[in-house]
Amino acid sequence: MIKLDNLNWDDLKYLVVVSRNDSLAKAAAVLKVNHSTVFRRINSLEEALGSKIFIRSSDGYHLSELGMDILGYVEDIVDRVADIQLVLDNQNNGLYGQINLTVPHNFGYCFLPKYISEFQKEHPEIIVNLHITNDDCNLSKREADLAIRACPAPPEYLVGKHLFSLRWSAYASAQYLKEFGTPTDIDDLTNHKLISSHINLTNLPAFKWIRENIPPSNITARSNDLVSMSALAEAGVGIAILPDDQAKPELERLFSVDFVHPSNIWLLFHPDMRNCRRLKVFKDYLLEKLHNEPLLVQYNCHI
Repeated sequence: MIKLDNLNWDDLKYLVVVSRNDSLAKAAAVLKVNHSTVFRRINSLEEALGSKIFIRSSDGYHLSELGMDILGYVEDIVDRVADIQLVLDNQNNGLYGQINLTVPHNFGYCFLPKYISEFQKEHPEIIVNLHITNDDCNLSKREADLAIRACPAPPEYLVGKHLFSLRWSAYASAQYLKEFGTPTDIDDLTNHKLISSHINLTNLPAFKWIRENIPPSNITARSNDLVSMSALAEAGVGIAILPDDQAKPELERLFSVDFVHPSNIWLLFHPDMRNCRRLKVFKDYLLEKLHNEPLLVQYNCHI
Protein backbone atom coordinates (compact mmCIF):
# COMPACT_ATOMS: atom_id res chain seq x y z
CA MET A 1 0.00 0.00 0.00
CA ILE A 2 1.35 3.41 -1.03
CA LYS A 3 1.45 6.01 1.75
CA LEU A 4 1.52 9.74 1.16
CA ASP A 5 3.57 10.61 4.25
CA ASN A 6 6.57 11.70 2.16
CA LEU A 7 4.53 13.57 -0.47
CA ASN A 8 5.36 17.23 -0.96
CA TRP A 9 1.99 18.68 -1.87
CA ASP A 10 3.61 21.55 -3.72
CA ASP A 11 4.91 18.98 -6.23
CA LEU A 12 1.33 18.49 -7.44
CA LYS A 13 1.53 21.89 -9.10
CA TYR A 14 4.40 20.57 -11.21
CA LEU A 15 2.35 17.53 -12.19
CA VAL A 16 -0.46 19.77 -13.45
CA VAL A 17 1.73 22.23 -15.36
CA VAL A 18 3.87 19.55 -17.04
CA SER A 19 0.71 17.65 -18.04
CA ARG A 20 -0.66 20.81 -19.67
CA ASN A 21 2.53 21.51 -21.62
CA ASP A 22 3.97 18.03 -22.35
CA SER A 23 7.43 19.48 -21.84
CA LEU A 24 9.74 20.26 -18.93
CA ALA A 25 11.11 23.34 -20.70
CA LYS A 26 7.65 24.80 -21.37
CA ALA A 27 6.53 23.98 -17.82
CA ALA A 28 9.65 25.67 -16.45
CA ALA A 29 8.83 28.82 -18.45
CA VAL A 30 5.27 28.86 -17.08
CA LEU A 31 6.41 28.26 -13.50
CA LYS A 32 9.36 30.69 -13.86
CA VAL A 33 11.89 28.16 -12.61
CA ASN A 34 14.72 26.39 -14.38
CA HIS A 35 14.42 23.10 -16.25
CA SER A 36 16.31 21.16 -13.58
CA THR A 37 13.88 22.25 -10.87
CA VAL A 38 10.92 20.82 -12.78
CA PHE A 39 12.86 17.61 -13.45
CA ARG A 40 13.74 17.28 -9.76
CA ARG A 41 10.20 17.98 -8.51
CA ILE A 42 8.63 15.46 -10.91
CA ASN A 43 11.16 12.83 -9.85
CA SER A 44 10.48 13.63 -6.21
CA LEU A 45 6.74 13.18 -6.75
CA GLU A 46 7.24 9.85 -8.51
CA GLU A 47 9.51 8.63 -5.70
CA ALA A 48 6.89 9.60 -3.10
CA LEU A 49 4.18 7.76 -5.07
CA GLY A 50 6.40 4.79 -5.83
CA SER A 51 5.40 4.78 -9.48
CA LYS A 52 5.90 6.65 -12.76
CA ILE A 53 3.31 9.33 -13.48
CA PHE A 54 4.87 10.41 -16.79
CA ILE A 55 6.01 8.45 -19.81
CA ARG A 56 9.15 10.02 -21.27
CA SER A 57 9.48 9.98 -25.05
CA SER A 58 11.27 11.87 -27.81
CA ASP A 59 8.29 14.22 -28.19
CA GLY A 60 7.94 15.10 -24.51
CA TYR A 61 6.33 14.06 -21.24
CA HIS A 62 2.95 12.35 -21.34
CA LEU A 63 0.87 11.15 -18.42
CA SER A 64 0.87 7.47 -17.58
CA GLU A 65 -2.40 5.79 -16.68
CA LEU A 66 -1.68 6.42 -13.00
CA GLY A 67 -0.77 10.02 -13.79
CA MET A 68 -4.10 10.57 -15.53
CA ASP A 69 -5.96 9.10 -12.55
CA ILE A 70 -4.12 11.35 -10.10
CA LEU A 71 -4.52 14.43 -12.29
CA GLY A 72 -8.30 14.03 -12.11
CA TYR A 73 -8.11 14.55 -8.35
CA VAL A 74 -5.42 17.20 -8.02
CA GLU A 75 -6.05 19.55 -10.95
CA ASP A 76 -9.02 21.22 -9.31
CA ILE A 77 -7.11 21.54 -6.01
CA VAL A 78 -4.18 23.29 -7.73
CA ASP A 79 -6.56 25.65 -9.56
CA ARG A 80 -8.38 26.53 -6.34
CA VAL A 81 -5.07 27.32 -4.63
CA ALA A 82 -4.26 29.64 -7.54
CA ASP A 83 -7.64 31.33 -7.05
CA ILE A 84 -6.88 31.84 -3.35
CA GLN A 85 -3.53 33.40 -4.30
CA LEU A 86 -5.34 35.80 -6.65
CA VAL A 87 -7.65 36.89 -3.82
CA LEU A 88 -4.70 37.40 -1.47
CA ASP A 89 -2.73 39.34 -4.06
CA ASN A 90 -5.73 41.55 -4.69
CA GLN A 91 -5.49 42.72 -1.07
CA ASN A 92 -1.99 44.08 -1.62
CA ASN A 93 -2.40 47.85 -1.60
CA GLY A 94 1.33 48.57 -1.54
CA LEU A 95 3.48 49.55 -4.50
CA TYR A 96 5.76 46.56 -4.16
CA GLY A 97 5.89 42.97 -5.28
CA GLN A 98 6.03 41.21 -8.64
CA ILE A 99 4.01 41.60 -11.84
CA ASN A 100 4.04 38.83 -14.43
CA LEU A 101 3.54 40.34 -17.88
CA THR A 102 3.24 38.27 -21.06
CA VAL A 103 3.56 39.94 -24.46
CA PRO A 104 4.13 38.96 -28.11
CA HIS A 105 7.70 38.93 -29.39
CA ASN A 106 7.90 42.38 -30.96
CA PHE A 107 6.36 44.11 -27.94
CA GLY A 108 8.86 42.32 -25.73
CA TYR A 109 11.86 43.24 -27.87
CA CYS A 110 10.91 46.71 -29.13
CA PHE A 111 8.67 48.50 -26.64
CA LEU A 112 8.66 46.90 -23.20
CA PRO A 113 12.37 47.08 -22.22
CA LYS A 114 12.40 50.89 -22.29
CA TYR A 115 8.96 51.06 -20.63
CA ILE A 116 10.01 48.77 -17.79
CA SER A 117 13.25 50.68 -17.28
CA GLU A 118 11.40 53.98 -16.90
CA PHE A 119 8.69 52.45 -14.71
CA GLN A 120 11.14 50.91 -12.26
CA LYS A 121 12.91 54.23 -11.78
CA GLU A 122 9.61 55.50 -10.40
CA HIS A 123 8.66 52.27 -8.59
CA PRO A 124 11.87 50.39 -7.70
CA GLU A 125 10.04 47.94 -5.40
CA ILE A 126 7.83 46.61 -8.20
CA ILE A 127 9.56 43.88 -10.20
CA VAL A 128 8.19 43.21 -13.70
CA ASN A 129 8.75 39.64 -14.93
CA LEU A 130 8.56 39.74 -18.72
CA HIS A 131 7.37 36.56 -20.47
CA ILE A 132 7.78 36.88 -24.24
CA THR A 133 5.60 34.42 -26.13
CA ASN A 134 2.84 34.32 -28.71
CA ASP A 135 1.24 31.42 -26.84
CA ASP A 136 -1.72 32.07 -24.57
CA CYS A 137 -0.95 32.20 -20.85
CA ASN A 138 -3.63 31.39 -18.29
CA LEU A 139 -4.29 34.48 -16.19
CA SER A 140 -6.55 32.50 -13.86
CA LYS A 141 -3.69 30.21 -12.88
CA ARG A 142 -1.10 32.95 -12.31
CA GLU A 143 0.87 32.15 -15.43
CA ALA A 144 0.57 35.92 -15.95
CA ASP A 145 -1.02 38.94 -14.26
CA LEU A 146 -1.27 41.05 -17.41
CA ALA A 147 -1.25 40.00 -21.05
CA ILE A 148 -0.98 41.93 -24.30
CA ARG A 149 -2.64 39.83 -26.98
CA ALA A 150 -4.09 40.07 -30.47
CA CYS A 151 -7.68 38.80 -30.38
CA PRO A 152 -11.09 39.89 -31.74
CA ALA A 153 -12.43 40.44 -28.20
CA PRO A 154 -11.36 39.52 -24.66
CA PRO A 155 -12.35 36.10 -23.34
CA GLU A 156 -15.47 36.42 -21.18
CA TYR A 157 -13.58 35.46 -18.00
CA LEU A 158 -11.03 38.31 -18.37
CA VAL A 159 -11.18 42.09 -18.27
CA GLY A 160 -9.81 43.76 -21.39
CA LYS A 161 -8.80 47.23 -22.50
CA HIS A 162 -8.54 47.75 -26.27
CA LEU A 163 -5.16 49.31 -27.02
CA PHE A 164 -5.20 49.81 -30.78
CA SER A 165 -5.69 48.09 -34.12
CA LEU A 166 -2.72 47.21 -36.29
CA ARG A 167 -3.02 47.40 -40.06
CA TRP A 168 -0.92 45.07 -42.17
CA SER A 169 1.41 46.48 -44.83
CA ALA A 170 4.09 45.44 -47.30
CA TYR A 171 7.66 46.27 -46.18
CA ALA A 172 11.02 46.14 -47.93
CA SER A 173 14.55 47.44 -47.46
CA ALA A 174 16.09 50.23 -49.55
CA GLN A 175 18.61 47.65 -50.76
CA TYR A 176 15.86 45.40 -52.12
CA LEU A 177 13.93 48.24 -53.75
CA LYS A 178 17.06 49.58 -55.45
CA GLU A 179 17.81 46.16 -56.93
CA PHE A 180 14.32 44.93 -57.83
CA GLY A 181 12.13 48.04 -58.05
CA THR A 182 9.21 49.26 -55.95
CA PRO A 183 5.78 47.58 -56.18
CA THR A 184 2.88 50.01 -56.00
CA ASP A 185 0.05 47.70 -54.99
CA ILE A 186 -0.77 44.14 -53.97
CA ASP A 187 -1.00 42.90 -57.56
CA ASP A 188 2.60 43.96 -58.20
CA LEU A 189 3.82 41.54 -55.53
CA THR A 190 3.36 38.57 -57.87
CA ASN A 191 6.50 39.73 -59.69
CA HIS A 192 8.63 40.14 -56.56
CA LYS A 193 10.51 38.03 -54.03
CA LEU A 194 8.50 37.49 -50.86
CA ILE A 195 9.12 36.27 -47.33
CA SER A 196 6.42 33.86 -46.19
CA SER A 197 5.29 32.00 -43.10
CA HIS A 198 6.27 28.70 -41.57
CA ILE A 199 4.55 26.38 -39.05
CA ASN A 200 2.32 28.36 -36.67
CA LEU A 201 1.64 31.43 -38.86
CA THR A 202 0.55 29.69 -42.05
CA ASN A 203 -3.19 30.21 -41.49
CA LEU A 204 -3.02 33.98 -41.02
CA PRO A 205 -4.81 35.79 -43.90
CA ALA A 206 -1.68 37.53 -45.20
CA PHE A 207 0.21 34.28 -45.57
CA LYS A 208 -2.74 32.37 -46.96
CA TRP A 209 -2.86 35.04 -49.69
CA ILE A 210 0.86 34.57 -50.40
CA ARG A 211 0.43 30.81 -50.58
CA GLU A 212 -2.48 31.15 -53.04
CA ASN A 213 -1.10 33.97 -55.22
CA ILE A 214 2.69 33.96 -55.19
CA PRO A 215 4.59 31.32 -57.20
CA PRO A 216 6.70 29.07 -54.92
CA SER A 217 9.78 30.08 -56.89
CA ASN A 218 9.28 33.68 -55.67
CA ILE A 219 9.41 32.70 -51.98
CA THR A 220 12.93 33.44 -50.79
CA ALA A 221 12.52 32.57 -47.08
CA ARG A 222 9.99 31.41 -44.50
CA SER A 223 9.72 32.01 -40.76
CA ASN A 224 7.41 31.17 -37.87
CA ASP A 225 7.98 34.57 -36.25
CA LEU A 226 7.03 38.08 -37.38
CA VAL A 227 10.12 39.68 -35.81
CA SER A 228 12.43 37.44 -37.81
CA MET A 229 10.41 38.18 -40.96
CA SER A 230 11.03 41.89 -40.48
CA ALA A 231 14.74 41.16 -39.92
CA LEU A 232 14.86 39.14 -43.15
CA ALA A 233 13.18 42.00 -45.01
CA GLU A 234 15.66 44.45 -43.45
CA ALA A 235 18.51 42.28 -44.76
CA GLY A 236 17.12 42.56 -48.30
CA VAL A 237 15.93 38.95 -48.58
CA GLY A 238 12.54 40.00 -49.94
CA ILE A 239 9.29 41.84 -49.26
CA ALA A 240 7.40 40.96 -46.08
CA ILE A 241 3.73 41.52 -45.27
CA LEU A 242 3.67 42.51 -41.60
CA PRO A 243 1.53 44.26 -38.97
CA ASP A 244 2.54 47.90 -38.59
CA ASP A 245 4.11 47.41 -35.16
CA GLN A 246 6.98 45.75 -37.07
CA ALA A 247 7.84 49.04 -38.81
CA LYS A 248 11.40 50.27 -38.32
CA PRO A 249 13.60 52.99 -39.86
CA GLU A 250 15.48 50.38 -41.91
CA LEU A 251 12.30 49.29 -43.70
CA GLU A 252 10.15 51.22 -46.15
CA ARG A 253 6.41 50.84 -45.74
CA LEU A 254 5.15 50.37 -49.30
CA PHE A 255 1.35 50.20 -48.96
CA SER A 256 -1.37 48.84 -46.70
CA VAL A 257 -2.76 45.37 -47.40
CA ASP A 258 -6.47 46.06 -47.21
CA PHE A 259 -7.71 42.48 -47.56
CA VAL A 260 -6.16 41.65 -44.17
CA HIS A 261 -8.36 42.92 -41.34
CA PRO A 262 -6.50 44.95 -38.70
CA SER A 263 -5.33 42.98 -35.67
CA ASN A 264 -7.02 44.15 -32.47
CA ILE A 265 -4.52 44.41 -29.62
CA TRP A 266 -5.85 44.09 -26.07
CA LEU A 267 -4.45 44.47 -22.58
CA LEU A 268 -5.99 41.65 -20.53
CA PHE A 269 -6.13 40.88 -16.81
CA HIS A 270 -8.11 38.74 -14.40
CA PRO A 271 -11.10 40.47 -12.72
CA ASP A 272 -9.90 39.29 -9.29
CA MET A 273 -6.83 41.52 -9.76
CA ARG A 274 -8.87 44.60 -10.69
CA ASN A 275 -8.12 46.45 -7.44
CA CYS A 276 -4.51 45.36 -6.91
CA ARG A 277 -2.73 48.70 -6.60
CA ARG A 278 0.65 47.77 -8.09
CA LEU A 279 -1.09 46.17 -11.06
CA LYS A 280 -3.36 49.18 -11.58
CA VAL A 281 -0.42 51.60 -11.50
CA PHE A 282 1.57 49.55 -14.00
CA LYS A 283 -1.48 48.97 -16.23
CA ASP A 284 -2.25 52.70 -16.39
CA TYR A 285 1.42 53.40 -17.14
CA LEU A 286 1.41 50.89 -20.02
CA LEU A 287 -1.77 52.37 -21.49
CA GLU A 288 -0.25 55.85 -21.50
CA LYS A 289 3.06 54.74 -23.02
CA LEU A 290 1.47 52.66 -25.77
CA HIS A 291 -1.06 55.37 -26.59
CA ASN A 292 1.80 57.84 -27.15
CA GLU A 293 4.30 55.45 -28.76
CA PRO A 294 5.67 57.45 -31.75
CA LEU A 295 5.84 54.48 -34.12
CA LEU A 296 2.23 53.50 -33.43
CA VAL A 297 1.05 57.09 -33.74
CA GLN A 298 2.98 57.49 -37.00
CA TYR A 299 1.08 54.66 -38.67
CA ASN A 300 -2.29 55.63 -37.19
CA CYS A 301 -2.63 52.42 -35.20
CA HIS A 302 -5.05 54.00 -32.71
CA ILE A 303 -8.18 53.49 -34.79
